[in-house]
Amino acid sequence: MEPYSWDGHLLLVHNSEQQRRAGLAAWVRRGLELGAKILYLEPVEAPVERSFMAVLEDHEIRVDAAVGRGQLQVLPADDGAFSADFWASTVDEALDAGYPTVRWSGEAETAWRVMSRPAHAELEWSTDELCHARPVSILCQYPAALSQATLQTVCAMHRAGVREALLHISPVPDGIALAGEVDISNEAILRSSLMAACSSAQSGRRTLVVDLSRLDFLDVAGAKALVNGTSAHRMNGDKVLLRAAQPSVDQLLHLLGIDRAHGFILKGSR
Repeated sequence: MEPYSWDGHLLLVHNSEQQRRAGLAAWVRRGLELGAKILYLEPVEAPVERSFMAVLEDHEIRVDAAVGRGQLQVLPADDGAFSADFWASTVDEALDAGYPTVRWSGEAETAWRVMSRPAHAELEWSTDELCHARPVSILCQYPAALSQATLQTVCAMHRAGVREALLHISPVPDGIALAGEVDISNEAILRSSLMAACSSAQSGRRTLVVDLSRLDFLDVAGAKALVNGTSAHRMNGDKVLLRAAQPSVDQLLHLLGIDRAHGFILKGSR
C-alpha cells in the first residue's frame, strides 16, 4: 500500500460537509481507477442533496455505467447492514465475482442511529482485521467534534491512517508519516494520532518515528501537538524521532526548543 493513498482501513475526519464530500469523492475516484466493487451504506431516508450519488454528481464523477453493471451499489443502512459476518460475506461474493478489490464506506453517525457506540467500536476493530485479511478498503467517516479519548481510539482502529482536509497521516515502519499542514484547526487530530501510535509502540518499539518529509506547514499549535501527543511515551523513557523535516518546519522545531526537549531526536532535516 502506498503511503498517503486512499486504500486500506481509513479514517476520514471532517469539520464540515464540504470536507466530507471531498474526501469521499477522492476515495471513490481511487476505487474506480482500480476497478473495485464499491459499496456505500446510506439511510433510506437520506435527503437527496446529501446522498452518496449527489456527492459523486457534485464532483463530476460519472458512475452510470458502474451502477448499471452492479460495480457501484448503495445499500440501506439498517440493522442487518452493520454486521461483521455480513460485511465479510458481501466482500467474498464480490471477490468471487471477479472484482480485484472491494471498497466500502459510510458515516459513523449513520451507524450510531441503529447500534450503540460500543457495538460500533467492536465492528470497527473487526473491520480493521478484514482489511488486512482481504483486498478491501473501508473509509469510515467521522465528525471532528469528538472527545480526545474517542478520537484517539478511533485513530487506533484505522491502521491505514487518517485523512483530513489539510493533513494525511499514514503508517510507516516504526511510526507514522505526516503530509500536508498542521495548524490549530487540526492539531487535535495529530495529537490523537500520536497518542494512538505511542500506545501501540508500548508493545515493543522504544523509538517512535514521525516522518515529517512531506509536512509542508506546522504552526505553534501543531508543534504543541507533537509534544503533548508523545509526552507519555517520552516520560516513560522512550524516544521520538522527528525525521526529515522541511526547512520551515525544522526552523520552528528548533525555535521552540523541541530539538532539546526530553525524549526527542531530530534527524535529517531537509
